[in-house]
Amino acid sequence: MSSTNEAPAPTPTPNNQEPLRIAVLMEHCQLLDFACIDLIGNCSTSFLSVCVSNGWAPPHFLTLSRPIEWHYLATTLDPSFCTPDLHVKPTHTYDDCPRDLDIILLGGPPFDHRPEAADRFLKEAVPKAKIAVMSTCVGGLWLASSGVLDGKKATTNRGALPMAREIFKGVEWIDRRWVVDGKFWTAGGAAAGLDMLAAFLPTIFDPQLVQNSRDSLDVVGSRGQNY
Repeated sequence: MSSTNEAPAPTPTPNNQEPLRIAVLMEHCQLLDFACIDLIGNCSTSFLSVCVSNGWAPPHFLTLSRPIEWHYLATTLDPSFCTPDLHVKPTHTYDDCPRDLDIILLGGPPFDHRPEAADRFLKEAVPKAKIAVMSTCVGGLWLASSGVLDGKKATTNRGALPMAREIFKGVEWIDRRWVVDGKFWTAGGAAAGLDMLAAFLPTIFDPQLVQNSRDSLDVVGSRGQNY
């Protein structure tokens, strides 16, 4: 006689994709400059494992997720200053961070903050970035100062656009909330980084995960590129 007891449905397991490797240049930046990465983090295997175990997301989301390796960069491994009066512990220095990354994101530090090691990192890592190189706020000027934006379309904080056009004439600066040129995604003011990431997310994640990430953070998509 066959048993009437049915075996429990197996719990979906994460797929076997390689981890996304993401570097965040956060030294002397505003917290909101890089807070937009939470949209990506909400699609990670580690985050969704917690959501599934607590009943906040369906189990099959795990099969759509990707593991992520986060690299938070600064000049040293000492806690790095960010505004407002926040200190964040870096995971890597500019010198020891791997160069074979998928995504690089820069916040916008003051114009006089241009460590030589960071410039060297950008020149070596940006050409190898497999998916995207991003900046928020005046991080666009930081990218431009390393020379990697020459010949590209880009944007930065609207208040800094006149300066950007005067100093970095090899870049086509556009007055938009965010601009895409190949793998380069640049945003205006810090909050525009959320719009940019909301638009970027569907290029690398399943629509179900994208919507879940937006919903969980109350981010209603992107406001679009034009102000």
